[in-house]
Amino acid sequence: MSSGLNIKIMYKYLLLFMLATTMSGFGQRVETFQKSKKWYLPDHMKLQFAGGIGFLSGGPGYSSRNKTLETDILFGFLPQKFGGDALVTITGKTTYSPWRIPVKTDYYVAPFSLGFYLSYTFGPQFDTKWPAYYPEGYYWWATTFRPGAYVGGKVGKNFIRKSRARGAEFYYELGTYDLLLVSYVQNRAFLNLSDIVNLSFGVKYGF
Repeated sequence: MSSGLNIKIMYKYLLLFMLATTMSGFGQRVETFQKSKKWYLPDHMKLQFAGGIGFLSGGPGYSSRNKTLETDILFGFLPQKFGGDALVTITGKTTYSPWRIPVKTDYYVAPFSLGFYLSYTFGPQFDTKWPAYYPEGYYWWATTFRPGAYVGGKVGKNFIRKSRARGAEFYYELGTYDLLLVSYVQNRAFLNLSDIVNLSFGVKYGF
């Protein structure tokens, strides 16, 4: 066997060894970070446009270990020129995405998501309980709280930054809330689904 061939073989094994060592070190750094992270610290942030919880809303969130379930706390704001009043909201959201389909290296698509939310609107013009001068049962809803539901999807990318596994997602949601849904059921001859559904977009950054 010639010396040139021996050098090539040694070089090949050296590259394989260096690659294995690098990947092992990276895995250990990610594992160390995940173990050292406190349970109460969020693992992502979201920024959302529209969706019935503010013109813009954003806040921290938590993901399950298998990445199928997310829980978020979003703080929203609706400027006066869009809503008549300047409104501030806080919303709790839970989103379930059962499938994540790899597209390319580090890219994926979650074609279907299902979620629910409960929002609270601050302000003296909103009531958690209707005043006593209204007959009992006259109104069945509270003006401060709004429960809603939505379906959607998202695309994302995983990447490494500063030796940590991170990710970014773009998502959309089609949703409605309780008052609109009741109005649709009671007035189906006059309302279409498009009249009660709102469209929202958002981005998520995982850290």
